[in-house]
Amino acid sequence: MDFKDRLDMYVEGGMITQSDVEDVNAVIKLFKDNYGIELTEENAATFIAHLCAAYGRNTTKEKLDDLSDEVMTEIENLDSYPESLEILNKIISVTKNPLNDVEKKYVLLHLNNLIQTFVETGEWQHR
Repeated sequence: MDFKDRLDMYVEGGMITQSDVEDVNAVIKLFKDNYGIELTEENAATFIAHLCAAYGRNTTKEKLDDLSDEVMTEIENLDSYPESLEILNKIISVTKNPLNDVEKKYVLLHLNNLIQTFVETGEWQHR
């Protein structure tokens, strides 16, 4: 299932804007075009929810606590880190919504989790 209903609900609830929906759709297209993976409610709901929350916080200027140095070290030592960093940079290049440095760290965290999910299901063939 795609994310249309979820995104519509988020827009109606004021959590994200229509511009944010366009960015989320650009990210979904990026995964399909670059990695051959279709992001769906079944395989990427958590990642998309966190991405939408990041875009919403960008609009409201709500601040998140920074990830600790220990957590960042753990993320940077994951096998999937180079790929998650590459994907983050691609996301930044195909979206209009800027992410601050703290949000980028959280997106990296969630990208690593997403990649791990795809590794476990055999969908990730990009190592």
